[in-house]
Amino acid sequence: MTTDVSVTTRATGTIPPNPDAPEALPVGDPAFEPGTYYTDKPVLSFREKDDEVVLGTWWWYLHRIVEPDDDGISVDMALDMLIANNVSEIYLDIGAMVPWEEELAQGGLTEADSENDLVSERHVRGFVKKCRQYGIRVAALGGASGPSVLHWIDPQYQHRYMKDMVEKVANYQANAAEDERFYALHLDVEPHTEESYGENRTKYNQWVADLVIAAREECDKIGLELEWDIWAWITQEDMVTDQYGQTVNLLEVYTRECHALGIMAYTNTGTAQFERGTDVELSYTQKNNCRLIIASEMSKISPMNTTYYYSPRETAIAEQQILRQKIDECGYANMGGAIHHLASFYQYMTK
Repeated sequence: MTTDVSVTTRATGTIPPNPDAPEALPVGDPAFEPGTYYTDKPVLSFREKDDEVVLGTWWWYLHRIVEPDDDGISVDMALDMLIANNVSEIYLDIGAMVPWEEELAQGGLTEADSENDLVSERHVRGFVKKCRQYGIRVAALGGASGPSVLHWIDPQYQHRYMKDMVEKVANYQANAAEDERFYALHLDVEPHTEESYGENRTKYNQWVADLVIAAREECDKIGLELEWDIWAWITQEDMVTDQYGQTVNLLEVYTRECHALGIMAYTNTGTAQFERGTDVELSYTQKNNCRLIIASEMSKISPMNTTYYYSPRETAIAEQQILRQKIDECGYANMGGAIHHLASFYQYMTK
């Protein structure tokens, strides 16, 4: 049995619409216009409008779509900044989304839901619709790091966390209009952050490979693309057994099963980011026609050289342009960049 199968060649299912689903709820100002909030401020110039090279960002705090966050950033302020920087895709954490069927059964969002910053699925649909008006597509984001990552990858849990998320997204897709649907499932499952990864690297890598394969099967059933965030230090020695019984590199599984890989190539120069994100990964993504996303960090984390947070903004803008130049020069068109994460991105660009 051959294993040389591009992610773009497989048949996928569809989700029939739910005729009883209510309309989406609008978010932000219905009269919002780009340029209202993000004026006279710098832009990255990593991507131009209608560019084939994508630029994404992670949006972790879902409640921001209905009320400003603790820093006063509203949904329209955030979108205005993203539009100005020509961001083309958002990875939206839906962990705090209350499915419509659950909301209906309990007669609306409860007081406890509000206290826990939970958000109606109908507002999420309104957010996705609003993003689409400005050329930004949205993926459903989920995953785990640290001790909880074992709940995702350990076979004793039978991939329950992944399957529950796919089911949640499938029900959402059925209720959503075409311009309210997610384009992908975007998973940020980080086994290397679990404290025993070093001594269990081979085993955990195999568990991850099995999860990726299973996730692709589930996504295919509902016609959803699969994207994955991975660390940038996978080596040629990280071998696993695939679904065909072949011994392959873990990157072979990632790039064959996923439509896009977000490489956490976190450092504070464009050249180092490109080298870290492509030294092993590029050949596999080219082989399997998988999009390669070289991600940048703007959060306040340590060590200092893993983030642009401590760099002057002008330096970060220049380094992002260097990263883009290297992407253009490498000869592989199916690439892009991403910024981690929305709040850090906004604060950095407006400080």
